[in-house]
Order: sequence, then C-alpha cells, then structure tokens
Amino acid sequence: MKKGIAFVIAAAAVMACVQNNGTVSITPENSLEWMSVYEIAVEDTATVIKGNLYGREGDKITIPSEVWLKGSASGKRYDLLHGQEDASPRTAVMPADMTMPFTMVFEALDDNEMSVDLVCGNERIRKIPVKEARTEYTTVITGTLIGRPNTSRLILAPANSDFRVNPYISIPVTDGKFSYELKTDVVAAYELFCWDDFLQGGWINSIIFSDGGNIDLEIYSYEAHKRPEINRCTSRMTEEYRKYTENETSMMHADEMNAWADSLFENGVYFTEEFEHLSDSACNAGYPQNLVNELEAMQASKEAYTDEAREYLAVFDSLMTDRKQRTLDYIRENPGIVGYYLLFDQYYWETDTGVREKYKDLFETTFAVMYPEHPFTGQMINMIASESIRPGGKFIDFTAPDLNGTVHKLSEEIAGKIAVIDLWASWCGPCRRHSMALIPVYEKYKDKGFTVVGVARENQNTDAMKAAISKDGYPWLNLVELGDAGKIWQKYGAGNGGGMIVLVDRNGTIVSVNPSPEEIMEYVLDNAG
Repeated sequence: MKKGIAFVIAAAAVMACVQNNGTVSITPENSLEWMSVYEIAVEDTATVIKGNLYGREGDKITIPSEVWLKGSASGKRYDLLHGQEDASPRTAVMPADMTMPFTMVFEALDDNEMSVDLVCGNERIRKIPVKEARTEYTTVITGTLIGRPNTSRLILAPANSDFRVNPYISIPVTDGKFSYELKTDVVAAYELFCWDDFLQGGWINSIIFSDGGNIDLEIYSYEAHKRPEINRCTSRMTEEYRKYTENETSMMHADEMNAWADSLFENGVYFTEEFEHLSDSACNAGYPQNLVNELEAMQASKEAYTDEAREYLAVFDSLMTDRKQRTLDYIRENPGIVGYYLLFDQYYWETDTGVREKYKDLFETTFAVMYPEHPFTGQMINMIASESIRPGGKFIDFTAPDLNGTVHKLSEEIAGKIAVIDLWASWCGPCRRHSMALIPVYEKYKDKGFTVVGVARENQNTDAMKAAISKDGYPWLNLVELGDAGKIWQKYGAGNGGGMIVLVDRNGTIVSVNPSPEEIMEYVLDNAG
C-alpha cells in the first residue's frame, strides 16, 4: 500500500465527522508543478480535497507548514482540521511511480464561496471551483497507456501555451487508464501529453478540440516513436484535424524521409566536420552568442551540411514548399476553428517572412472578423505586434511592478537613454548568463546615459527571482510579471524561447536584438554622453 504524508494521516481522524450529503465532487483545472488537485467535496461540516504530489523517484517534496484555503468571495481563511502541535514543514519522498496521493480536510466553507485557492506557503492552486459550473461544452477525454508503467499523470493545456509559467490541467493516470471531462465555454485546441516525457524535455502530443465530443485514445511509450491513436471519436473538429494531419503525413512521405535522415545521422554524414567541431566548441564554451551566430550562419548557407545531406534537404525543402501552399489553401477554404488553429500554429512557428505575411493577411481579412473574442485572436495580435521587435523598429511599452510592488512604465524608465530591455526568468539558465554578462557594461556606463531594465517572467511568486538577483548580482531595476499577466514575452516575440535582450537608442528605436555584450559595449562607447 502506498504510504501517505504526515498531515494526511492527521487529517484522516476527522473524516468521520464529514456527512455524505450535498457533496459536490469536481475536477479543478489548476496545478502546481509538484501538486495537483483532482477532487473537492464541499460538506456541511468540512471541505475535503484530494490530489497527488508529483516528482521524480527519490525527490523530497517539502510541504509548507502553512496550508489553508482562501475563499474567493469572502477572502476568508479556512484552516486544516488537525492538531497544531506539529506545525513544521513536512517532507514526502517520491516512490518509483513518482506519485503520492493525499487527502486534506479543511474547515467548512461559507455558502457564498464559488471557488477557493489552495495556499501552500508562497504557492497556490488558484480558483478551485466548489460548485458545478454551467459550461457550453463538455469534452470527455479517455484513454489507455501502452508500455508506460511509470506514467502517473497527463498534462492538458491550451495549444502553444508555455507550461513553465501558465496553468495547465493535470489528469491522473490509474492502472494505465485516464478519464477527464474538459468543460469550456469556447471551442479551442488543447495539447495532451505525458508528464514524465515533459520532465525529459521531449514529448509527443495529441491535439484535441473542446467541441463537446468524446475522444478515446491509446498513448504509447516515447521510445516507440508512435503518435497517440484515436480509437473512438465523436468530436467533429478533433476528427477533422486527425484527417488533415494523416493526409499531410502521407503527402510529406514522412516514413521515407525520416528513414533517410536517420541513415545520414547514423552514418555520420549529415553535418560537416567543420560544423561538428564548431558545435562542440560552442557547447564547451556555454554557447556564447558569437559562436551561436556562426552556427546559424553555416546552417543558413548550407555550409553545415555534407553533399549527401544537401540532397536530402533539397527534397525536404521542396516537400515543405508544397505543404505550406496546401496549408494556406486549406485554411482559406476551411475558416472554422480547425482552420483557425492551423493558422495560429503555423504563424507561431513559421520563419519565412513571405509566408507569414500570407497568414497575417488571412487573419486580418477573415479570422479576426469572424472570431473577434476568440483566445487565438488576442494571441495573434500579440505575435503580429512582436514583428516590430527588430532593428529599426520601436520597443513595445509596458507597465510592471518591482519587487516592492511599485508599478513602473518602461518608457519612463528609459526615456532619453541608451537602454537594454532584458527579458529573463529565474528558471532560464541562458537568460541569466546573458544578464550577468551585462553587469560590467552597466557598471561602466550607468552614469553616461546608459541603463538596463529587467523584467522577470515568473510563475507563482518572486522567491526564485529574489534568489537569482541575490546570487547573480543584477544592479539595475528589475520588474516582474507573474503568470504572463501582461503577455510581455509574447508581445516581444520571445514566446517559448529563452528570454531576449533588446538594445534601443535614446529615441526608443531598436538597435539590435540579442546582441553580444561586446556589441552593446561598442555601441554604448560610440554613443554614450
């Protein structure tokens, strides 16, 4: 039998007090990286929350001493129903299946509460609904996992969202099976994938549309290199998307092309020796920007590839050109939510400016008019705005608080100065290395019309940000954005990337994007007052 954590055992003593009438059990949609709630029962005498703790095998998960519920309507605190003699933090050691269930029993809620926050120290799972909500669509997602004995949960999140800072839905897996009711008021696209694959940095997802249908899947091990298969589906849009992707896979000759590429890699004849040597040097040096630029230039000019690889790439590029045209035609001829998702997804990843312009035109003439309130529309507007973040463009203004809660406006902080706008995060190693490399430049020129403004993209709280600033020693103004509240990274086109450094002149015109410290130093030296 799996062992629970200490406060679960203590809470169990009051379970006899809970009456089993009037219970509302639901599946909330917010999670922490290490904790997920999947059921809440609101009783006359207590509030029972069930969930799981997650982590790698052997991880020690510390449960804060402060665990309570905060009512959304009243702001009231509802405490755990157990003795206060043990108020110290508790530790759970993750077992082999990386999951530990818990049950917590809190004080009874007031009748007017519609949702609660589960507060765990400085983190919280927000807006857990305590009453059944009426929604337009209920999409039932079920499935079986094949060859995945260690997968204990699935992640379900809006398509192309950044799971590092945005909420996602955590779906428990029991005996290799899962079931979830996705309740929404809007039809949109969601990604479904296995949490343990996500921990390893790579995953194979399924795209599901929340149009009120039923979807049953089989999900295979990552090593099988096999996409999840749909067994049964009454979701019209999910089925439309499945047929579209199957047709594209066939038209792209995916199996043959993958086998060709695998053969080139296995025989060591994909990259040239010069490129491999430069790549090793960049890796050993921590990927300095100048070497990254050289690597990218070699790839862009095809100098990175052998003759055999160039032959493969010529065929692949021809297939991709045809695919892009087919996709544009499909979107134009099918202006529904599936077509809108394809537009949103293709624009998100496309690097060819000519193709992006065609997507942009389709968006502005068709989809923005048809779906002005859809979530994709706001995201598309932000992505289009981010195109101004290039040399010669203008920076995008924003407001954000500092660590004391004082709100600052970027334009006011950098007015009349040469400035670096530093988008970073405590969890982003490359961001922090780039930020630390700016410190000597800032210290030398801060009194000569040069400044840096940092804005950290954080999730639940600013604890990790404070620790990073203390460790790395950033001496400039640092602002914070929690949970992408202002969509700053999206507006700057940083999206799911590793931050961004933007150098602007005294008039707010962008000089360069992601310049090296040496390039910044040279520009400041030539233009400082």
